[in-house]
Formats: sequence, C-alpha cells, structure tokens
Amino acid sequence: MDNLKIYHDHEAKTLTIWFDDPKKEFLVDEVEEDLSLIKDQQVNIIGIERLNYLGTKLDASKVKFVDF
Repeated sequence: MDNLKIYHDHEAKTLTIWFDDPKKEFLVDEVEEDLSLIKDQQVNIIGIERLNYLGTKLDASKVKFVDF
C-alpha cells in the first residue's frame, strides 16, 4: 500500500484514510451514520471517512502495516 494516507482533523472530528490518490474521488457513499466509502469512477473503494471521530491525535510511529 504505497499510497496509504491517513488524515485526522482533530478540530473537525474527522478521520479519512486514502488507499489511492484523493484526486480520483468521484463518489462518496454513506454506508452507515458517520461512515462513508470514497470511490473512484470505476466504483472502486479508494478511501473511507469517519465523521465525529473522537479519538486522540494519531501518532504515526504507532501505525503498524500488515501485509496479507
């Protein structure tokens, strides 16, 4: 996942995780309250967004990547 980007806006209380280039965003599909899937023109999921994220500030040194 070379393109993984994680954005945490503490003030707006959002957490957005991109699996691909954010510029490819075409459609946002709300799948449940406060959780949306971000899709490209081919309807591939390229990101997720969590609204009302009340977690603490993220520490990038504590993010672990697991290859399946």
